[in-house]
Amino acid sequence: MSARKRSWEARVFIGRDEHGKQLFHWVGRFATKRERDAAVARARTEKPWEAEPTVAGFTANQWADRYLARYERENKSSSLDTARRSLSAFRARFGARAVDSITPTEAEDWAQTVPAAALPQVVAMFNYAKRMRVVEFNPFDGLGGGRGRGRADTDPPTLAQLQALRDGCDALGEYAPRMCDLIDFAALTLMRPGELYELRHTDVDVAANRIRVARRLYRGTVDVPKNGRPKTIALVPPARDILLRQPTRTREDGLVFVSKMGCRLTAPTVCQYWALVKARSGLDFDFYLATKHYGVHLLYGLGMSPRGIAAQAGWSERSVESLLRVYGHADLVALEEVDALYADPQ
Repeated sequence: MSARKRSWEARVFIGRDEHGKQLFHWVGRFATKRERDAAVARARTEKPWEAEPTVAGFTANQWADRYLARYERENKSSSLDTARRSLSAFRARFGARAVDSITPTEAEDWAQTVPAAALPQVVAMFNYAKRMRVVEFNPFDGLGGGRGRGRADTDPPTLAQLQALRDGCDALGEYAPRMCDLIDFAALTLMRPGELYELRHTDVDVAANRIRVARRLYRGTVDVPKNGRPKTIALVPPARDILLRQPTRTREDGLVFVSKMGCRLTAPTVCQYWALVKARSGLDFDFYLATKHYGVHLLYGLGMSPRGIAAQAGWSERSVESLLRVYGHADLVALEEVDALYADPQ
């Protein structure tokens, strides 16, 4: 169960509007019931809602600030960064306007000028404004459904291209074998780059063939994994071999993978290394896209089922089966099911 599901939500009833609808002041989410009750008691005493600006006083920028402050209380820092970026184009166009003055025609025209990924957050923000009766309607309603899928829309590398990328590690000189190890380990564990940067030997139980993924490095800050909670994954034998041949470290941090200078890997550092790999190979693939597709291929080749791969990566089985089709493995899965159905019980 995630930390978010275990949290305690706090709201204070502050009255009813002219239509008889109940109005609440949002206080926040808290780790314990005691913290929640204390915050509610303070809110009832201090009555912060009486100092809040009137509806007529909100500009689009002011409402965006309020929305993001609420978003920060309920989401991880990485999600907040994404939300801020998604609203930047909206702020640039409408920030000085009264939040309730934007028309559906203006919204539709503007939506044609920005990436589809910028729209869902704007739609959500105005749904919140409508729910709080700051606006009578959402002018962006219906404009967020065409959002792009990011990396999922990029064609995956073929097996020949994956090998070319591994060969391209030669551009890193003496560091080439360790870069190949990083690529192969990422593929075999399906760990995200930020999780690999924070992986320490103490996170690995070699005897039990398990890895505890408890942290990731995000924008220079150690954070929880992207899904919001630690997880345990399998350390398959080829990945264990990679782990055991990494140079012995004497520093207390015990990081498994380090940079050329022996320091912790970061996104900018790996980006520099990967740029050289791509230039040498003549290919242009995102590091995580390449390793996750490579990983599905490798793990299936090792005999891991789609269900096992899904558990390893934290994905759905449907997503894994979709990736297996890329390399023609889905047909093999179907044939094996037929074989098992008609297998001789003797």
